[in-house]
Amino acid sequence: MTIALIYPPTCDPTAPYLSVPTLTAWLRAHGKTVLPVDANVEAYDRLLRGDVMAEMAQKIRAAHQVLDQKPSLDHIDQMHYSRLGEVAPDLSWVNDTIDDAVSVLRDRTGRRFFHGTTYERAVQTVQAGLAIISAAYSPLFVDFTGYRTPFSLLTPEQIKTDADPENNPFQETFQAVGNRLAANKITLVGISMAFPGQIQPGFSLAYHLRQRLPGVHITVGGPAITQILVRQTPANQVRVLGPFDSAVLYEGEAALLELADTLDRGERPVKIISGRTHTRLDRLPAPDFDGLPLETYFSPELVLPYDPTRGCYWGKCAFCHYGLCRQGTAQYRERRVADMVAHLKQMASQWGCRNFYFSQDAFLPKTAQKLAKALKAASLEIHWSSDMRPEPELTPDLCRDLKAGGALSVALGIESAAPRLLKLINKGVGVKTMQAAVENLAEAGIAVEAMCFNAFPTETAAEARATLGFIRALKQQISLFICGKFGLWHGSRVALHPEDYGIQRIWQMAGDELGTGLFYTSRVSPRSLQDQDRIDRAIDRLSDQWWLHDYPWAGALSTAHTLLWYARKGTGVFRTHAVTPRRVVMPGQQPPLKSRYDMEQIMTRAQDHEAGIWQTLIHEQAAVSPGRYDVLARTLPRAFPAGTKGRGKGRRRPKRR
Repeated sequence: MTIALIYPPTCDPTAPYLSVPTLTAWLRAHGKTVLPVDANVEAYDRLLRGDVMAEMAQKIRAAHQVLDQKPSLDHIDQMHYSRLGEVAPDLSWVNDTIDDAVSVLRDRTGRRFFHGTTYERAVQTVQAGLAIISAAYSPLFVDFTGYRTPFSLLTPEQIKTDADPENNPFQETFQAVGNRLAANKITLVGISMAFPGQIQPGFSLAYHLRQRLPGVHITVGGPAITQILVRQTPANQVRVLGPFDSAVLYEGEAALLELADTLDRGERPVKIISGRTHTRLDRLPAPDFDGLPLETYFSPELVLPYDPTRGCYWGKCAFCHYGLCRQGTAQYRERRVADMVAHLKQMASQWGCRNFYFSQDAFLPKTAQKLAKALKAASLEIHWSSDMRPEPELTPDLCRDLKAGGALSVALGIESAAPRLLKLINKGVGVKTMQAAVENLAEAGIAVEAMCFNAFPTETAAEARATLGFIRALKQQISLFICGKFGLWHGSRVALHPEDYGIQRIWQMAGDELGTGLFYTSRVSPRSLQDQDRIDRAIDRLSDQWWLHDYPWAGALSTAHTLLWYARKGTGVFRTHAVTPRRVVMPGQQPPLKSRYDMEQIMTRAQDHEAGIWQTLIHEQAAVSPGRYDVLARTLPRAFPAGTKGRGKGRRRPKRR
């Protein structure tokens, strides 16, 4: 039996992810032949090229011409027209510069990768390329974190429709993967869905492989699909599977091996296979990256993931739910420190890797200290980074031990600097303790990244400002920060006990059979839009004091590029580079496409109308569905070519409050 393990788009292509190498190592240790496939990096290696960008530009111009010849445009047409107009200025230059931008990201010398303006230009070129891909497949939005349309992933039928080749920018990659699997006579395919952005592409890949490789057993696993299936009835679990023969829930090592053995014996496996929720880590080998395209990742140097621990030893934060568990967080487990050292030594030697990211929920400080001391004793000169809680155990002495043992950066779960909020979310540490953790890590020479959020239910504007004040006061000690907005997740304590957090009602989109999104209304009056706008502007002003980027670029928390910049330039690099232009001048930018319509007016009006629709659905009607969206969209005025008398006719748009 030959088993293919596939990591599908869309995700970070700058470094390998842990799931496929971990499962590969386990299966190979039990005598199985494994073909690992990172279809994510292969897809972007295929798409982010000049000739492909030229094809996308041609597709966009053809779509624009069809729309432009219409006598009038309804709201849906206007949104499509706007998407095309947004990328029009970039169509003439991205295809000429995208190849060079990718070469900057893979620059083995580092001279161009670590040059601020050159790196910024490369990032903006790739971002423009992703926007062009999205517009070419409108209404799709695709980047390295998401793959979505306005009403995607609602039903199995919608998933199948979105899997059609004409809707899928990854189709050529999927065809190449299917051909490779056929050539290797694969008998079992496992597709790993770790993140929400991989759900639709993972299903699309499975539909293609179902046609290309009839008779091959296709299974699916990973946190993203587990979170969907554990909320379904047994009958609906099977319906949701669609092209998959089976699914592995929770941690997959033992269950996947059992599935392979079952098929090897010629027996029929069950549809839903419940894996272990608490795998014994002392039985696991080191992740195995052999067979992955390690030279293809969009980085100048390899950064490999490793999991010294799994789960969260605290596990009580009210907002938290993710990963391979039904609710809250998974039980905390650790590998033996001796195994950690042996594995890291093996990985560093075999793949020439000097930088590691410990992909785990939270690293117990005492265990991190033991590992650091063991790495130093073994003279293993590597850098490592991880997430931690800002515990009182992060004393000056412990932090110095971490640094001496290779610690490069630590992302701390600060969440909020408002005492009432910290108590409400059951964070378990206070503001002074968090401040000491930041200062002690920074003093030891470890880059500190602060993870915060705002808009938690009942949070006041003053409490949100307190969090920003915390970051501002510790600017010289904080290497990077993020302050996102609270999101409600199934399985979190907030979702399970909403009455404790001022939430009156939780609901999801009508017809959403997969339950991928939650909405809520609060008993307490939420902050006004004006207050939230002021907080957002304050975050923007604070952000200007660092050189920040969106995931997965340098200047985003816990990414491969960020770790490499720390290692080369020091822990304060993103403060000293704050003067790097946020928007560099790109070559040969052209005016928008020649149009019969007033493109600028349509772009402004369509976005305003779209925001009004969603404001009405969420905050006024408290009910979201494709049908309700269509009703509101039909009330909006049609657009007419510039200068015609019919321009502007139609009913008033929904209020935006």
